[in-house]
Amino acid sequence: MKKILFIFASVLVLQGCDDGRLYEEEIPISPDGRTVTLTAHVSGIASWPDPSMYVVLAGFNDDSDYALINKSVPLPQNEGGEVTVQLSGIKENVTRVELCVINRLRRHILSFYTIDEAALSAGNEIEVDAGTLNVGMYNAIQERVFNATCVNCHGASTSAAAGLYLTSDKSHAAIVGNPSKKLPGMNIVEPGDAAKSALYEALSTDVSITDGWHYNHTAEVVDEGILAMIRQWITHGAKED
Repeated sequence: MKKILFIFASVLVLQGCDDGRLYEEEIPISPDGRTVTLTAHVSGIASWPDPSMYVVLAGFNDDSDYALINKSVPLPQNEGGEVTVQLSGIKENVTRVELCVINRLRRHILSFYTIDEAALSAGNEIEVDAGTLNVGMYNAIQERVFNATCVNCHGASTSAAAGLYLTSDKSHAAIVGNPSKKLPGMNIVEPGDAAKSALYEALSTDVSITDGWHYNHTAEVVDEGILAMIRQWITHGAKED
């Protein structure tokens, strides 16, 4: 009789498993892998033309520019407000987690904050305060393009080539809607139309070589993702914020 009752009880337990009747308070459910919880005060998320490019918390390894895992960063309730994003299920092959921009193919475009392999090795639950981050599209162009290379000729010294200042305090007003001195009939940036913008023409074609500008401007942006970002920025109105 005891044997029959044992078999009957075992069947009930197995049926309970099949029916999903195990509750979280009885058997804790945790994702497979590590979890990163990042908190930051963030501005500029809305400036990205989702879904072509969008701001995410994503995991990468050293063998690929494509995210292995990612989660979109939510808009703060107020611009510059605090947001928290949690990325779970981070496998061992992920060597860094970044608050970054990826495109619709999940290809890495640029980073704003990186959690390196050493930090990821600290445990299964990693909490990070990333401080204050401006992830706006134009701010990214200013930091990753203009400040990185262009200002060497356009404003870092006492003068600017062709009178064009691309320093952070002057660049937007100098380029948007203003006529190009090098390409007559075109504005430096024509909001809504990258093909009619001298800036995009100079960065994406050989016009600066064939027209004798004394410098190959395509050397300033060699990454197609960054060039696509500039095109998207112009196409979506060339806004400053």
